[in-house]
Amino acid sequence: MGEDIRRSVYELLQLMASFSDTKRAIIMALAHVYPRSVSGIQLSRLIGYSGKSRSLYRGVLSHLLEDHLILVDHLTPRLYAIRLNNEHPLLRVLIDLCRDYGEETRRLYMRSMEEI
Repeated sequence: MGEDIRRSVYELLQLMASFSDTKRAIIMALAHVYPRSVSGIQLSRLIGYSGKSRSLYRGVLSHLLEDHLILVDHLTPRLYAIRLNNEHPLLRVLIDLCRDYGEETRRLYMRSMEEI
């Protein structure tokens, strides 16, 4: 493994370790389903929250948005499309890792979204 890749993986690990459990769950779920965006209800399902507890993680989404880790498109006043910011260099590494090694996890996430 090249030095640049090793450094990027280390920095990604440091970033992920700094997140709360909820932030980490959101980032991991979005990385596995990328390039697809998800609605708030789908995200709730992906991270194991009930649809009624969305307000519990809305503040987390605001912080992720402020830190340029996610992108949120407002489709209607109540419908959002949430996706990972693939222009963030460390998240690009995470997306690539999930694509290369996370196919089974991706299938689980995609199946959970279909159940909505």
